Formats: sequence, C-alpha cells, structure tokens
Amino acid sequence: MRPGGRPAARAPGPLRLLARAYRAAVVKARWFVIVGWILATVWVSAALPMASSSGGGGIGSLVPSDSPVVEAQQRSLQLFRLPVLSDTSVVVHDPGGLSVLTRADVALWAFSFTQAYLEGTVPRERGHIAAAVPIPTGTPDTAVTYLYVTPFTSLSQTTALARQYAAHFENQPGVQTYVTGVVPAQIQQVSYLQSRIHVFEVATLVLIAVVVGLVFRSVVAPFVVLFTAGLGYLVAIRSLGVLAAAFGFSLPDQVQPLIAALLIGVITDYCVLFFSGLRRELDRGLPRLEAARAAVAVEGPIVAAAGITVAAGTAALLAADYELFRAFGPALSLTVVIGVVVSLTLVPALLAILGRWLFVPGAERRRRAPSARGAGPLVRIVVSRRGAAVAALLGCAVLVVAALPLGSLRLDLSFTGGLPEDDPVSRGAAVLEDAGVRGVVAPTEIVLERPGIAQDRAALESLQNALAAQPGVATVLGPAQNPLPDTYGVVFSADGDAARFVVVLDSDPLAAQAIEDLQRIEERLDPLLADAGLGDAEVLVTGQTAIAGELAEITRENLRYTLLAALVVVLLVLVFYLRALVAPIALLFTSALGVAAAMGLTVLVFQGWLDDPGLTFYAPFATAVLLLALGSDYNVFAVGSIWEAANRMPLSKAISFAMPATARAISAAGVILATTFAMVAIIPLDTFRQVAFTMSVGLLIDTFLVRPVLTPALLTLLGRWASWPSRRIHTEAISREELRDTAVTAARSPAGRRVDEQKLEAAGR
Repeated sequence: MRPGGRPAARAPGPLRLLARAYRAAVVKARWFVIVGWILATVWVSAALPMASSSGGGGIGSLVPSDSPVVEAQQRSLQLFRLPVLSDTSVVVHDPGGLSVLTRADVALWAFSFTQAYLEGTVPRERGHIAAAVPIPTGTPDTAVTYLYVTPFTSLSQTTALARQYAAHFENQPGVQTYVTGVVPAQIQQVSYLQSRIHVFEVATLVLIAVVVGLVFRSVVAPFVVLFTAGLGYLVAIRSLGVLAAAFGFSLPDQVQPLIAALLIGVITDYCVLFFSGLRRELDRGLPRLEAARAAVAVEGPIVAAAGITVAAGTAALLAADYELFRAFGPALSLTVVIGVVVSLTLVPALLAILGRWLFVPGAERRRRAPSARGAGPLVRIVVSRRGAAVAALLGCAVLVVAALPLGSLRLDLSFTGGLPEDDPVSRGAAVLEDAGVRGVVAPTEIVLERPGIAQDRAALESLQNALAAQPGVATVLGPAQNPLPDTYGVVFSADGDAARFVVVLDSDPLAAQAIEDLQRIEERLDPLLADAGLGDAEVLVTGQTAIAGELAEITRENLRYTLLAALVVVLLVLVFYLRALVAPIALLFTSALGVAAAMGLTVLVFQGWLDDPGLTFYAPFATAVLLLALGSDYNVFAVGSIWEAANRMPLSKAISFAMPATARAISAAGVILATTFAMVAIIPLDTFRQVAFTMSVGLLIDTFLVRPVLTPALLTLLGRWASWPSRRIHTEAISREELRDTAVTAARSPAGRRVDEQKLEAAGR
C-alpha cells in the first residue's frame, strides 16, 4: 500500500511484477509444482544422507579450549602421572554393607588395570581401559571406582567398557553395580532422544491433523497439511546435513526436536492462513482458480514476510561467540526457509487443484455469522483510549508479575539429573545421593604449586581439613589419606613441587547448587591458604563443576547480546515491512515482555513447584530467541492486517475491522504452533520438558494476550505516532456504534479483510 493511501500513477515495480508472475506460475503450473516437489523429495531422500548430529565429547568439550578451567586441567595432567577426574564411574553397592572380601575385590580389580597401564601392557589404541582408581567414600555400603580409557575412545565405547568392568561384581550375592557419571548420562540422553524422536514426530503430525480438521471442519484439509509437512520435513532433514557440511556448522542432538517442531509448526501455520484465505475467496463466489490466485495475493506476502522475520530472528543466534549456541542459528533459520519455500509453492498449487473440496464436508455447511456480542466487547475496549490504557496497564502488569521469578533463574548442566528416575544411570546417582557423596562422580580438583610443597605435610593436611569444613563439601581426598604410594603420582607430583586435593561435593556436581557451593569455596580459598601457611602457593581449580560454572556464565553473557542481536534484526524486518519506527519498537516491547513472562513461569514451575535444581543451560537461550522470532511472526499476521486497513480508514476503525477478520486464523495458528512445541515433552528428559513448557506457554501468551489485547491497545494509545516517521496512519473520532458495526461487518463478511469499500462505508452509517 502507498503511504497515506494516495494513489501513484506509475507502472508496477519489479517486485510487483515478480509477485504477479509468482501467483500466476504456482496456480497455472500447479500439477508441475506438485510433481516437482514429489520428485525432489524422492531424489533428496535417495541421494542425500540423513543429517547426523555433531556427536559429543566430555564436558570439557563444551567450553572454549582457552578456558582457564581447561588450562588448569591440562596443567594437572602434566604434573601428575594419573588423573583423578573421571567422566565415568562404577558404583558397587550393598544395602546391607559391603563385605571385606568385596572391598578387597574392588581395590584389587582396579589395581590390576592401573598396574597394567603403568607397566605398558595396555594397548595404546582406542577402546581399552587405561586405568581404574578406587576412591574412598567413607561409607560402609558403597564403593566408587574411576575409570579412564585410552585416547580417542568414543563415549559409547567408554560406557560399554565400564559396563564390562562392572559385570565383574555381578556374581557376588547382594551386590548391586551401577555405571554412572557424565559420559554414561550423555549416552543415555542421546538414547532417549533417538528412541522417542520418531514417536514425537508421528504424534505431532496426528495431533495437528486433528486440530486442523476441527478448525476447518474438514477431512481433506488435514491430509493436505500432513502431505505438505511430510515433504517439507523429508527435504529439510536431508538438506540440513549437506548444508551443515557446506557452511561448516554442526547439528547437535539437542536441536533435532526443535527442528522438527519448528518446521511442522510453521508449515501448519502457513497452511492455516492459506486455507482461511481460500475459503474467504470461495465464499465471495470466486471460481476455484481465481480464488486460489486471490488467496495467494493476500496471504503470500504475509507468509513471506512472517517467514523472513522468523528466519532472521533465529539467525541472530550466530551472534553468540559460543559454538553450541551458534550451531542452533543456521539449523533453525534454514529450517524456516525451507518451510517458507514449501508453503509458498506447494500449498498454493494444492489450493488451486482442490478448491472447495479442501473443506469437505464443511464446505456444504452454512457458515454461522458471529453475533455482535461476540465480535464487539474486546474491540470496543482496545480502540477506546481509556479502555486501551486500562488494557495495556493490566496486560503489562500480568506479564511483569509472571516474569518476576525470572530473577531467581539458575542454570545447570546436570546430564544425570535430567534422566528419568528409573534409569540405571540415575539410580546409581541416587545411591550416591543417599550415601551423602553425590558429587564423587565429578569432583573438583584443587592443585597447589610451590617448590618443595610435598614436604609441607602438616600445612597441606590443615588446608585439607579446612576445605572439608566448607558448606556443601562431603569429603576431601588429599595428602591426609594418599590412597596410593607417592610414586604413583596421585596426590603429589614426581618432583614434589605440586600437590592436589580432590573435593567431593554433597550435591549433583553439575547442578546449580554445586556451582554456587564451589564459587563460595573459590572466594574463600585465599584466606584458607593463608591460614594454613600456604599463601605463597600458586592455585589452580578445575573439574566438571568448575566447567559447569564457567559454562553457566558463558550462557548468561551470550544470552544478553544474542537477544539484543535478535531484537535489532527483527526490528529492522518490522521497520521495513511496516515502513514505520515507533510501532515496531512498541511491538517488540510487547513480544519481549511476553518472552520474559513465559520464562518466568518456567522458573516458577520447574524450580519452584517441581523442585528442579535449575534450567538446562541452553534451554532458556534457545527458547528466548525462538519465542522472540515467532512473536514477531504473529506481529506480521496481526498488525499487517491493521496496517492495510489503516490505509483507507481511521486507525480505530481499522483495528475494529482487522481484528475480527483475522482473529480466527491467527488464534488457530497460535494454538497449533503451541501444541506442536508442547509435544516435545514426549521425549522423557527434563530439558525437553522445560523447552516444551516455555515454548507452548509463550506462544499461548502471545496468541491470547499480547496480540489481541496489548498490540491494538498500544497502537490506539500511540495513534498517528505509530506510523512515524511516515504519515500513513490518521486518527478520527468514531462513535462506538460505528466501531461496533465495523467489527460485526468484518466478522460476518465472507471476504474477511477484503471487505469491499461499499460495505466498509456502510458499516458506519
């Protein structure tokens, strides 16, 4: 539309010509489009490999290689012959207490592997146990052994070797064995994800088919959605692997459910818009092909603009300086691009072929027009300046209150804590929890360096006792109880210039509580060293808890400027689409407030009611950016209609007209997308339940509060300033009766937002 609604006597520009050519092509060549997509899908499925995940490594691989914690870990490996930090542990447990023979067997079985490694009889190639170190726990019924494997052994091989090691104790009566730790927990998480991903995909498609069928009262429309989403998903999942290799980004396991939910959700949303547009044009009496072209003319630009907004918003994840978060950006953005291309080509071709058959049997039913009472109350509130002020104030207040728990957000990296309670890795962790040494599977290592420090045993033992007395510490292993001779290089370095302590925390070592406990210990470390007479020693702190703490801080920093980048990108798209500055800023404010409310409710539910130690570190990161992008997507849906109507009528009347005309389609699209992401909870891991809750609640807040209440209320309050610096919007005093009649006319008209000018003029008379 032209600014101010003024006609311009000029030939259509290249974009308009291109849009006309596109509409003509997808309708006229409808059969070729469908056959082309089918052939392309068959070729892609046969010729391209499945997108594979980037795999994973130990927890140390999650932080940058120049991390101080990682550097401290490397220094420890240089100083000592044997590592004491392990990603894999074997737990031997007897509820009645471990017998002397079992304890001796634990020590001798471990010693046989360690001795073989030190003597050089262990093969150097991958796939072998390099060493086993029994760790004193101080509990009568539980023994723990750390396992170390040869270099380049995969995570799955490591877990398999640990299970073989643990099988040695299975013939002893009453003895239970568990393999636990970071690596086994990671393997279990991947196993649950891979075993449930297809169930999630099928269940999501079935549920969407049911919802679409109910919305359009049709048995044909759901099959069109399933056909479109199915082809789009097959193409996307194969293409992403090739694109990842070509552009150098990875596909983490964690992104797979988000890819599926996002692709299925956006394709379904765009199908809903096209279906609504076709039904509107058919109800106007247009023939099938003409109705399809008219629907594409109206909905096509909106779908394109909405898709660009979501793709640009998710691409803002590339602003992160952390590899895992950057990997989410191109994967999600390219997924949306593929969904938009499918929706703009395949869906219009299907509409042109099916016509009114798309709505069978609902096509034969007489549509019941909404009553004035159903169309008017909310509209009358948000188009009145007094009502808009009250609605905006109350709406913002509700969202602010919902966002308050966000201030207590805690981040953790607990792979074990996110597993189901009956999982064997989780059960092993529970045994250690009951014994009060939960942190033994991932202890913290404190290394002291100073010439001749190994000779200062009294000071070292004093420091060990002081560390053991700190809150959150279960036990400390060190010079006071060196488990092996000094020559083994476990507690003291070979030259005697370094000593180390193994600090075992009493809570999940990768959860938020342990991270906070370690941070307090680090803050008090200098005074403790001084009190023990070791103030001149150089100190290094490393271990999985330290890595988790560093990763939590990296997440917070990346979240801040990635969200800022997403806001800027989405703002630019909205400014270009609406050709205004003030309205996009206001719209982004409401979207950001809705995102904060959704995340605050997630903290309340999972940290408060469900007593989770914290949210998985990448869950708030990914969901915040996704919700912001998808919220702007709905801005395009809703405000685009208001903007179009405002070119030919006062703003209040434009809102009264556009809201009822688009409410059904936008509400249906929002519910469908929220339902799609809610189905992610099928994967029985806490991380994906947190993602499912945040996304579904955030989308419902956007659909039923932000878009129908806050958005029009703020536009009403802004008035003509909403379109600044352009002058395309004008305001005018309109009677309540005229606004009501406009809303009812728009709601009842089969033409929806394409109500002709005579009806619009008549609505106020």
